[in-house]
Amino acid sequence: MKGAVILPLVVGLGIGIVVGLLGAGGGILSVPALMYLLHQSAHVAALGSLAGVLLTSAGSLIIHLRAGNVEVKKGLVFAGLSVVGSFAGARLSLLIDELLIIRIFAIFLLLVAVLFAFQTFRGEEETLEAHGEPMTTGEKVVLVVVATITGFATGLFGVGGGFMVVPALVLVMNTRMRKAVGTSLLIMVIASLVGILGRFPIEPGVDFGMLGLFVGGSIVGGLIGSVCSRKLPPRALSGIFSVLVALVGIYTVSQSWF
Repeated sequence: MKGAVILPLVVGLGIGIVVGLLGAGGGILSVPALMYLLHQSAHVAALGSLAGVLLTSAGSLIIHLRAGNVEVKKGLVFAGLSVVGSFAGARLSLLIDELLIIRIFAIFLLLVAVLFAFQTFRGEEETLEAHGEPMTTGEKVVLVVVATITGFATGLFGVGGGFMVVPALVLVMNTRMRKAVGTSLLIMVIASLVGILGRFPIEPGVDFGMLGLFVGGSIVGGLIGSVCSRKLPPRALSGIFSVLVALVGIYTVSQSWF
């Protein structure tokens, strides 16, 4: 009984610290952790991950709102575009084979690892900056596509998608980097909430107590990691994240494809 309480807390705490340090990857790391360390099904892992993303993002959102770092209108526009994708992904996850979801997720992890590796090697001198001009027709199309894909990934896999939202807000919706981070939290709160609703009715036998311990641990870990992250340069954090996600992706591939 004691182990059943401590393990979810410890795993959640560890995931939260990593997420707090790196500022991304909550769902990407939570889903494999719930599946392989806490032995949950892919569907339950996605549900727990979405709950963690929702609560963690909501807590951080309050802080950013008070600091004036959230552009509510832009966030609602992006979230509105992603809602359909999020709900569709959540419903589809209930219809297709669980092994297929895990296999697709494994490939998704490797793609994310490559994306962050590229960002690491590119360096800090090319930090994203908003260009301050009105959106073109092409940018509007890109916005719809990115928002839909982000929402779909959120609903299907149980990931937050912040690593896709922030660049889209900066490059397509002309949002300053600091405000893009805060605004992305509003988008993730809405998308993850829709993803959870899209999974109803929830499959029987879900251990909500275990999920609560995991999410609680991850929230505390996130606060610890956020404090420690100030001591590490962004490029180092990006590199650590790419390596970590790559390792998780390789392990997931080995478990699901072979």
